[in-house]
Amino acid sequence: MVSSIGSLANMEYMLYGGASGMNANTPSYMNGYRANTGFYGNYYNPYMYGAYSTNPNSQSVFSSASPAATNNASAQTFGSAKDWNTLGDYYIKGQSPSESIGGAAIGGAAFGMMTNLRFFAHPWNSLSTIGKVEKTFADVRKKGTKMYELWRNPETHKLMTDAYARMHKLEGGAKSRLGLFKLRFDKVDKKLYGDLKAEMEAALKSGDKKAIATATEKIRVATNAKTGYIPQAWNKLKVTMGGKPAKTVAERIDDAGAISQAVSKNLTEKGTVLGLKDQFKHSLKGQGGVGGALMFGMEYIFDWSKIKSAFAKDSSTGWTQVGQTTAKGLGSLIGWTAGEAVGSWAGAKLGAALGTAVAPGVGTAIGAVAGLVCGSIGVALAGKLTRKIVGEDVGTKAEVENMKKTPQGQAQLLQLTAQQAMADKKLDPKVALAIQNIATQASA
Repeated sequence: MVSSIGSLANMEYMLYGGASGMNANTPSYMNGYRANTGFYGNYYNPYMYGAYSTNPNSQSVFSSASPAATNNASAQTFGSAKDWNTLGDYYIKGQSPSESIGGAAIGGAAFGMMTNLRFFAHPWNSLSTIGKVEKTFADVRKKGTKMYELWRNPETHKLMTDAYARMHKLEGGAKSRLGLFKLRFDKVDKKLYGDLKAEMEAALKSGDKKAIATATEKIRVATNAKTGYIPQAWNKLKVTMGGKPAKTVAERIDDAGAISQAVSKNLTEKGTVLGLKDQFKHSLKGQGGVGGALMFGMEYIFDWSKIKSAFAKDSSTGWTQVGQTTAKGLGSLIGWTAGEAVGSWAGAKLGAALGTAVAPGVGTAIGAVAGLVCGSIGVALAGKLTRKIVGEDVGTKAEVENMKKTPQGQAQLLQLTAQQAMADKKLDPKVALAIQNIATQASA
C-alpha cells in the first residue's frame, strides 16, 4: 500500500531537489498540490489560497497566508489520533540504531582509508609505488630469512610495518608531483632518494633492529619535510622579516641527537608486546581514547535537537534526555576504545600472518585499519546495548508529540515515516494502513 505513495514521493523528491513535502512552497501529494507561502507566493499565484486568492477551494491543511487561518491552525489538522499514534510510535522505533556489524566494519575501513589522504590525493603515485616497495621487502615471504623472522616476531612486527609504510612514502616522493607542498626528492637533493633507499635495504638485509629503526626515522624526517613552492615562499618571507631560515632536509637528517632519541623511543614502543588488558589501557591513553572521546561528543551533537525538545517540554524531561545521551556517549567511548584495542591486538597477529603468506603490503594495510574497523564495530554494539538499557529517547517522544500538534509538524512526520517505511522490508501492515489513511486525507 505504501509502494504507490513511495514512488510518487520519490518522483517529487527528485523533481523539487529534495524539497518535496518538507517545504510548503512546493506542491506535492503532501500538501494537496497547492503552493504557498507569504505575500510574494500569493501575489504571483493568484489562484492559490491566502489574502489574494480567488479560488474558494484552495485552502490547504498545511499553511495559509490568512492570519485567521493561521491562528486556527490547530483546527486544520487531519487524520485520526490512532493513525498518528501509530506513525509516532513507528518513527520513534526507527530511531534506534540499526547499523549492521558488516556496515560498521565497512565504515571503519573507509574511515581508515580517509586517514591516509595521500592515497586519494595521489592515487596513481601511491599505486605505482607498491611494486617497488614489495620488491624491497620480498624476503618477508621467504621462510628462514632474517626479514621473515623479523616480520613474524611480535616484538619486531610493528617496526617492520612502519619501515614498509615509510619506504612507500619514499618511493612516492621520487615520482612526479605538483610540488606545492613537497618537491620530488631529486629536486631537493639528487643523492637523497638513493642514499635513503640504500640505507634501508642494507638495514633490512642485516636484520639489525636499530639500523632498521634509524633508516625508518631518517625517511620519516625526509618525507615529512615541507619542501614545496609554498613552504619555500613562506621561508623566504620569514628570512626577509629577520627570521631564521628553515633547516634543509639534509640538516634534519644529520641531526644525530634528534634521530637517536626518536629511534630509542620507537624501539621501546614498537617492541612492546601488549596483552588485551594492557592494549586497552594503551588505547585509552592514545588513539583509542581520542576516538572514543570523539564518539562521546558526537552523541551530544546528534541528540542536540532532542535535548532542546525535551527541555521545551519541562526540565525533568530535559535532564532525563541529558542522562540518556550521556549514557549513550559513555557506551560509545568504551565501545570504540575496547574495539580499537581488540583490533590493534588482533590486527598485528593477522597482519604478520598475511604479510608472509600473501604480501607485506597486505599485512601492513590490515594492521593499519584493523583498529578502526573494530572500533566502529564496538560503537555499533555499544549503541544497541545502551539503548536497551536507557530506553527510547524522551526527547524524540517530545519531538513527535510536538509534530502531532500542528499541520506543518504532521506533514513532516508523515514524510519522515513514509520514507522510513519505504526502506523497511518488514513493514507492519498497521503502519502502512495509517500512512495511506493520512496521506489520502491530506490530499483530499
